[in-house]
Amino acid sequence: MGTPSFKDCIASDVAGVFLNRLEFADTHTVNGQEMTVLVDENELQERDKFKLLGANQGGTYKSTRMIYVAKTEFGRRPALGATLNLDGREYRVADGTTEEAGILAIALEALRS
Repeated sequence: MGTPSFKDCIASDVAGVFLNRLEFADTHTVNGQEMTVLVDENELQERDKFKLLGANQGGTYKSTRMIYVAKTEFGRRPALGATLNLDGREYRVADGTTEEAGILAIALEALRS
């Protein structure tokens, strides 16, 4: 066998480094299935801090999460506006969901009171 390509190295790093349960990620339940997920509660707020995400508006606020999950574990990228259940809480898939190097970055939002 030859030297692994850069893409091969990245693919092995998805589970071994980026979504490693001993390093960054944890087990979460997504749409009823347990999977390895990294949950970031700050990324979307940093991206949209000028849009006042999370601002209190009449007793409600927008709860946001960015989750990172291996495409091989999650499946197809969810559609914009689709409902996703993360650990028993309902979220809507927001704009900004991407796929890179075998990892889905899924932007989630929900109104909370």
